[in-house]
Formats: sequence, structure tokens, C-alpha cells
Amino acid sequence: MMKIRNKFNFVYILVVAALLFGCAKTADVENTQFAYDASVTSELPASTTKKIDSTEDVAVSETPVASPAVPFEFSTEIAEMSDTPENAAQEISDVQAQYRSITGTLKIVYLDVGQGDSIYIGLPNGESMLIDAGESSASESIIQYIKDNNDKGSIDYLIASHPHSDHIGGMAAVINAFEIKSVWMPAEIHNTKTFENLLDTIEENNLTIKNAKADKVLFDYGNLKAVFIAPNGSGYSNLNNYSAVILLTYNGHRFLFMGDAEEESEAEILAAVDDISADVLKVGHHGSSTSSAKAFIKAVSPKYAVISCGKGNSYGHPTNQTLAILAEFGIGIKRTDENGTIIFSCDGENISCTTFLRTEIQPRAPTAVPSETSETSTVKETPAKTQEQSITVYITKTGEKYHSDGCRYLSQSKITIELEAAKQKYDPCSVCSPPR
Repeated sequence: MMKIRNKFNFVYILVVAALLFGCAKTADVENTQFAYDASVTSELPASTTKKIDSTEDVAVSETPVASPAVPFEFSTEIAEMSDTPENAAQEISDVQAQYRSITGTLKIVYLDVGQGDSIYIGLPNGESMLIDAGESSASESIIQYIKDNNDKGSIDYLIASHPHSDHIGGMAAVINAFEIKSVWMPAEIHNTKTFENLLDTIEENNLTIKNAKADKVLFDYGNLKAVFIAPNGSGYSNLNNYSAVILLTYNGHRFLFMGDAEEESEAEILAAVDDISADVLKVGHHGSSTSSAKAFIKAVSPKYAVISCGKGNSYGHPTNQTLAILAEFGIGIKRTDENGTIIFSCDGENISCTTFLRTEIQPRAPTAVPSETSETSTVKETPAKTQEQSITVYITKTGEKYHSDGCRYLSQSKITIELEAAKQKYDPCSVCSPPR
């Protein structure tokens, strides 16, 4: 009996020792993980989620700690790898190196694509964004501009604000022309051939669509950040209100991109976001009267408003109502139908603006912006350039529009005419968007 008792005591001591050792090891790991999380995670919105697959989101609790802020998906991937103090220390060092303060010039190009939207953004850290890609007829000029101004041959963030053709028509061609790092779209489908073609192209290029909705963070590099602030809901009767709305900030300067969001979405943004002020506003829905409510414009209070629309478009964009609201608040208005391609540049301290007539971005878009900048309280602009040489466009025997070569409306008849003469008698075609 004594031998059995001694044997039991020996085994008991071994078990207790093992348990104590395991608890101590677990405490070390937990302490290490806590210290790491506190070093790399901050300012994550409470609703932030990490996409696991196409159907499931897993919520991540907020950790209120000090800067620097880290994009959610990146910090989560690192946290999953941290299983030893050595790994955690190395990863903290890597994060601190990558998320140091960004310097350089932010360049936002509101491309003149006729009646549609396309905005190319060169970020100061060398990355790039494209928000929308106009109608399919605009794809060639968009691709050419990006090739002329992007040495990497890739687009880091491709955003389709919503599934209407004047925003996604040229996007399939863009995907086929460049390496795309990420694709963002709102979770709403549209039963059109253009939308189906875009989805097919995304699948053929082995890309995954990320859900563009309020509180999703595109990126956060501390002083350079982009976040979606809409859509905030679902079940909208109007597809425009699914528009992915983006707030881009750089060193305190703010740029707001509204897609085609209308007053319903604007009201939701006002209710959800404490501060929607911006230096430059891309006006919603091409200046339609269904967007740009007075309360919303007052809250944004931009120095400049950019309206993307086609000259002589059949929708009457921008409306007198919208123009009157913008004028009431003393907001400077830039329009692609009048000013051509519009470029805002921000060096981190000052903002400058220049414009280029559409004839100057076909086939090659402008590659330079003025070196002169101004104080952020007043955005300085450079007058639009003019095109001196004669330009040839085309008309038909019975039509009331003038066209670019290759337009489908020229299939029955095709008459050559100089642009200046055409503009005196005809309106530009909204389909092929000829020179203005």
C-alpha cells in the first residue's frame, strides 16, 4: 500500500508541475499578445469586420489605444501570425516602418468622360485609385491616361461606385489593361449586360470583390486615409443610393466623392458621420436636383465642387437648382463639360487646381500640374488651356449632333466638318463624347 501511495504522490507531483508550467507559458503568450495588440491596433470603428468568405463576416471588438492607426485587415493578419515574443517584436517593427507619416503629392484627376464619372487618384505613397470608368466609349482615353501617368502598370484600389453604365461601362477594359490589386463594389446587382460583363471580367481575372459599405476602410496610413461613409443601408428603391461614397483625407485636407448618391443617402450620411466637411466635393449624380440638398451642402461646406457631366446632355445636368445652392454658399464650381479634365493637387500643405480641355486628353492626357500652390483657405486654379489646331469631327445628313470617328450613329452617313463650325450649329453626341 505504501508503494502505491508513494507512486501516486510522485505522479501527482508531476501532473501539478506540468499544469503550473503550462499556466506560466500561457500567461507569457497572453501577455505577449496583449502587448502586441496594444502596439499595432487603434481607432478601429466598432462595426469593422474582416471578410472571411463571400457570405460571412466576423466582428472584431474595438481596442481604444494610441496611434499609429493600422488598416484592419493588415493588423489582423499579423495578429494571427504572432505566436512568440520574437515574432511579435519583429512584426511591430515592420508595422511601425510601413505606417510612418506619408509625404509627397496627392493628385486627384476628374477625367472628362462626357456624361459619366471617372476619377483617377495618384496617392502620395505611390499607390493609385480609380473610382468609376465612365461609359464603354470612354475606356480608351481612361486607359491611355493611366498608362501615361502610372509607371507601375497597376491599380491598387478599383472602385465601382454603383452598377450604372455611365460609371462602370469602361471598367472591364480597365481590368484587362492593368494589374488590379483590389476591387470594391456595393452589394447590389443590376440586371444589365454591362454589369454582367464586368462580373465576368472580374471572375476571368481571378479577382475577389470586396463589399463597399459605410465604415469599411480602404486604407489608413495615419495622415493618409480613405474610408467609405455610404451606403449606410439597403433596400433602396433607387440604385443611385447604393453609391459607394468615399472620404479621402491627407494631412487634414479632405476630398469627398459622392458617386450618384441622392438626398436619401445624404441624409443617412449626415446622421451617421460627425464631420463631413471637405475641401473639394465631387457633386452627387452629375449635379441632378435629386442630389445636393441644401443641408448636406452646408454641412460639407467645400471650397470647390466638381461636377462631372457631358456638354449638352439630355438630362439637363447640372440643374439650375443645384447650381443655385452651390452659389448660395459661395462654392467655386468646376465642370467637366465646361472645363474639361480637372486636376486637384495637394502637397500635404497646399492645394492647387488646373484644368485641361477635352481635346488635350485625346489621345494623351496631361501629365503635369502647376508647381505653384496656394494656402488651403483659398484653392488656386490655373486657367484651362486652349487647342489651337483645327479638329475634325463628323455629322450625318439628318442628325442634330456632331460625332467622333467610329460613333455608331455614323453608320448611315458620315460628313466631315471642323469642330469650330460644328459647335456653332450642332450639339456634341452624348454617346461618343466628341471633342468640345
